[in-house]
Parts: sequence; C-alpha cells; structure tokens
Amino acid sequence: MAGIPDEKLQELRDRIDIVDLVGHYVGLKRSGKNFSACCPFHSERTPSFYVNPERRSYKCFGCGVWGDGLEFVMRVEGKSFLEAARQLAQRYGVQLPAGLKDTTSSAQQAERDEAYAITRAAAELYREILLTGEEGQLGRLYQEKRGITADTAEAFQLGYAPAPAEAGWDRLTRHLQRKGLSLPLAEKLGLVARSERTDNFYDKFRGRLMFPVVQPGGAVIAFSGRILPEYAHDSDGREAPKYTNSSESLLYTKGKTLFGLHLAGQPMRRAGRAIIVEGNVDVVTMHQRGHRETVAPLGTALTAQQVALLGRFAESAVLCFDGDSAGRKATRAAIPLLLEAGIDARVVPLEGGEDPDTADPTRLTALLEQPGSALEWLMRWMVAAGARDSIDAQDRALSALAPLLARVKRDGARELYIDRAAKLLGLPPGRISSALQSAQRAAQSAPHSGAQSGSHHEAQRPHSPPPGDRGAAPEAASRSGPVRPLPELPRSQVALAALLVDNPHLASLAEQNKVQDLVTDPRLAPIVRAVIDAAFAGESPGEGDLLELVDARAHRQLHDALFAGDYRDIEDPAQALHSHLFDCQRDELKRRRSDLADRITRAIERGEQQQARELSLERSSVNRLLSELERQPPSQLPQSASVRP
Repeated sequence: MAGIPDEKLQELRDRIDIVDLVGHYVGLKRSGKNFSACCPFHSERTPSFYVNPERRSYKCFGCGVWGDGLEFVMRVEGKSFLEAARQLAQRYGVQLPAGLKDTTSSAQQAERDEAYAITRAAAELYREILLTGEEGQLGRLYQEKRGITADTAEAFQLGYAPAPAEAGWDRLTRHLQRKGLSLPLAEKLGLVARSERTDNFYDKFRGRLMFPVVQPGGAVIAFSGRILPEYAHDSDGREAPKYTNSSESLLYTKGKTLFGLHLAGQPMRRAGRAIIVEGNVDVVTMHQRGHRETVAPLGTALTAQQVALLGRFAESAVLCFDGDSAGRKATRAAIPLLLEAGIDARVVPLEGGEDPDTADPTRLTALLEQPGSALEWLMRWMVAAGARDSIDAQDRALSALAPLLARVKRDGARELYIDRAAKLLGLPPGRISSALQSAQRAAQSAPHSGAQSGSHHEAQRPHSPPPGDRGAAPEAASRSGPVRPLPELPRSQVALAALLVDNPHLASLAEQNKVQDLVTDPRLAPIVRAVIDAAFAGESPGEGDLLELVDARAHRQLHDALFAGDYRDIEDPAQALHSHLFDCQRDELKRRRSDLADRITRAIERGEQQQARELSLERSSVNRLLSELERQPPSQLPQSASVRP
C-alpha cells in the first residue's frame, strides 16, 4: 500500500510499541494481559477500549473499531496511510524509501497531508531560527529572560518568528515556497496572509516566541505566538496582542485542543490528575518545575470537549488560573464542566496579580500538594459575592449549587458538602438536601441533550475516517439487510455475573453454590466460568479477555450490562451473592414451571394423558421447591443450593 515495500512495512509494524503509541492519546491502565481506557473514538465513562501488546492491536468493544498502530494514527489524526507511516517511521526509527507518493487518497485527504507538511516545515524553521539563526537573537534573549531552559525549549519545540526588521516580511513564506508547499493552503492554516495592495503573501507571525500546538502523537497542528517586548507596539504606538493564535483550520479547532497535552498525557495518568492553567508560558514553567501534568486551553475558556480530553487520562483536575478577576471567572465557569464529566475538581487560588509563572515556586508547590475542593471554593465565592444578603440571593445560590452537589459521587462526601453549604449559606441542612434531591430527580428524568451529546462525541472523533474504514460495528459488518436485535439478557443472571466480575474473590463461594447451573444464558455463562477459573488460578482477566469468549455481536450488550463497576464498592459482597443466587433460582424455577405448563397443554391437546400426568407431577415438584425457596430469606440459602428436583 502507498508504495511502501512489504518488508519495510512489516519492519514498521514490528517496531511500533502499541501501548506506548496509544498511551499518548488515552490513559491506559493494565487489565490482565491487556491495557484498557475509555475509547477515544466515542463518548463513554466506563472503559471498553483495549490494547493487546502481544497482537500489537487495539479494539473497542463499545463502538467496534479495531486495528493496528498504523490504523490507530490514521483514525485518531485523520491521516492517510502514507502520512501515518511516515510519522510512525520517524518515531520508531524506521527508514522509509525516499520519493514515496500516495496515489490512492482523495483530494481532501491529500490536502490534509500537505497541511501537516506545512505545519511541520514551519515548526522546523521557527526552531532553527531560535536555536542558531542570526535573526533569532532577540528570541534567545527573551527565552533566557523568561527562565526557559534549553531542555524545556526542546521538549516544547519552541521557535522564533522574526520581525520584519530582522528578516523581512516573508521569511516563512520563502521557506515554504522553496519546499514546494502551497501558500494558499498555508493561508488557510493561518501562517501567511495575502497583501491587498500587492497581492503577495507575507508572514502572519512576526516578532514572536512560537509555541507549536502538538497532537499527542507528535504532529504539529497550529501555533501560538507570544509577542516580544521589543515589538509590543507598532510604529504608530498601537499595542500588539500579547498572544496570537492560529486560526481554526482543517487540522485545528481551538475548543477541542489543549496546549501541552502531548507531553502531559502520561504524567497525568501517573499522577491521577491534571493541572489546568491559562497561558502557554505558564504550562512551560510548570513543566520545568516538575509539574508535568499541566495543560492549558488555547485562547478560550475551558470547554466540554477539552474536559473530555482530560477525562481520558485523569479522574481529578486542579484549576490553577491567574489570581485576577478574569482568572476567578474562568475558574467558576470550569467547575461545572469538570463535575458534569465526573472529574473531581480542585482549586489552587492564587493571590491577586499572580499567575503560575510568577508565583513563588515553593508556595505554589505546597498548594498543589493539597489543593482545596472546588465546590467549597465556589461556595465561599458565592458568600463573598452576597449569597447571604437576602432570601432571594440564598435561593439563587442554592439553585446554582444543587446540580453541582448532585454530581458528587460518594455519599459520605455529599453529606459533608451539604453540611458545609448549610453553614456557609446560612440555611438548614434539610433545605440543602431537599434541593439536592430535586436536582437529582431532574437529572434522572431529563433526556440527554442531542446537542450536548453530539458535541461530546465530536470532541473525540477524528476529522475524517481513513480509507478502508474498519470501524463498523460488528453487528453491521458484512450485512446488507437490517440487523436483528439480540434477545434481552436475563436480569437476575446479569446481576450475578456482574457481581462476580467486580468481586472475583467470591469465586469459591459461587462454586460451592453451583453458580454454573444458574447462569445458563450462552452470552453470560462463558464469562462467569472464566472469572471463576481465573480467580482460582490467581489471575484477573480484563474486559477484553472476557468479551473475546463470546459472539462479537453481543459485545456492546455485555459491555453495558457487566462492566459498569456497579458492584465494586458494595459493603457486603457475600450477602449480595446470596441475594442474586436466590433471584436466579427463583427465576429458573418459574421458567421451568411455565415451560411445564406449556408442555402439559400440548400433551392434552394431542391426547397423551399419561405424558400429561407425568409432567403434572414434575410441575408439582417444581412448585414445592419454589414454595420452599420463597419461605427462607436469601441470606439463609444453603451453600449447596440447587434448583434441580
């Protein structure tokens, strides 16, 4: 494909470390022999995306996408096969032949590939100028003044776009022309502009320290430029914007991108949290001080799409915005987004006029070690803003606070927040609880907003699917007609299976109670058997390992039913096991009684009186077992319980 020799293509596939590669886009966690995460291609909160290092492949049991490392990059970055291969070859040290051309891509895909080539060429030029270029002297002095070390500048690929006085108006323009790259496309990417007077192209970034915006896989998609003090005012004395960012393009949407994520993703996963700051220099400084889980929005307030990106890597986020009024406003706007996404929100409040770059490093580190609750910070801000000044003010504050309290997952923490809110707002705890319950009912009854759902999904979707898309759901693969829905899973068996998935230490007790005789559904039985066998062997299979045991058409159904973690934190798993065993035995007896009634009716209709009498005796035995079962509570089931007469 794409003219790459087979032996080179195989060498590249063998060199790709699929766990390392995918781990830059999502926070992978070991799950048995595999690694799991929430899927980057569709919206979910329970991981259904698995990476198999032995097979060098990935698969999502939720949306059905699968493939190898090459296909992952094609899908997640919207690149052609050849462009993805070039990127991975550079990353993993494989030398591809020169002069390769892709003749199979569409015009749209070819434009995307050239766009990547343009941003890559610009980043290389800006970097070269900052490192060694004569026209980069002021850039180097500014880097030194801001205390950015050479290693940090290299990690972030910092560069310098020279001012007209240093290199003319078209330094980048001439560089792109020499490389044979399209200037009209560079204009679409926001790198150059066309003069209305002469119709010639000129550089848009001038006299600025350049911060490339890099995808987790390493591809540059945009730029953010910080003006140097020497060029902060033009010849007419007008002040230039401190930061200029690339315009949105076919590669870049600012509300769906986080600056520094390509370096912060893995540190986020290890730290279990993200630190969110406002500016590019703040991110660079924080990384340099050892806080490598730091990212920033790009010229916009934090968005739901950016929060979804964070959710792939961390369950907690620390807001460390500037200490001015704008920073506090941004903090207030970000807290609901984080809580809505199920992310534990924390706040590090800075003093007025401070930002993470200028704050005392020792004090800031101490604050980051024990960041305060974002909800409590918000409550205190409400009080400071007059939430206790009148009954109406209290009611408005409570109306705003209740939906946020409803997002707190743990019951104990929610009770503590209720007490704190009552004290701060001067309201009875019962009033807070009542408002909270109303918010919870409203959240449960309200349908998911189509716009909200779509925006979240779009935040994680590649710009365009690669050729030869392998992402069709298994149910629809190779079918031209409608797909028949799968039968509903038996509820009692689902509950028992899900309990064992979350609590495999119950395997011995489950075995004693002959759980295999009770979980009879062909989709559930192999999973229960595997969980018990693995527990006895001291192993812990992941979701991917378990779902591979059953028909692929049932993967989505089983993922939703068994792997939500509903039984991970229950107080008495053994009691729950007895309860679900009871339900399964009762349901099985009722099913057999109903089946016998149907058989008796058919035997009578055929005139087979002897057969009908024998079946009636068997039904009486089943009724007796059912009556005996229902007379004893689930907690007193014998350890050798069985439904067979």
